[in-house]
Amino acid sequence: MKVILLERINKLGRLGDVVEVRPGYGRNFLVPQGKAVVANQRNLEDFAARKAALEQVEAERLLAAQQRAAALADAMVTIALQAGEDGRLFGSVGLHDISAALAALGHEVAHSEIRLAGGPIKRIGEFPVRVHLHPEVELDVMVFVERA
Repeated sequence: MKVILLERINKLGRLGDVVEVRPGYGRNFLVPQGKAVVANQRNLEDFAARKAALEQVEAERLLAAQQRAAALADAMVTIALQAGEDGRLFGSVGLHDISAALAALGHEVAHSEIRLAGGPIKRIGEFPVRVHLHPEVELDVMVFVERA
């Protein structure tokens, strides 16, 4: 299935690219989410007419993400949980915990923008956590987990 991308998508393409995707991915995710349209003659013509406006919207999203990244650049999060003698937590620190801690510091970050490479944090210590604000804007935020 060929689709026209309406925004930049990691590992797939940029705005305006005509790419071949699996039918289910295009039909069930890209098209309903407004990230792509089916590549037919009519949609190609419509896209050519709307391309400048879509590029402007994409540039605004990138600028907003860069501003958020600048605000988050020096953010450090401290989360206190109960832990055993050996430093293992009774529970874990997940995406929602980190998102809530950042919100308490005044940084609104959705849990879907946070990437935990090794899964939830289950030990006391300091951990770099990747925050993915835009396909072109990522940064690391330090999360300190300490004993409560």
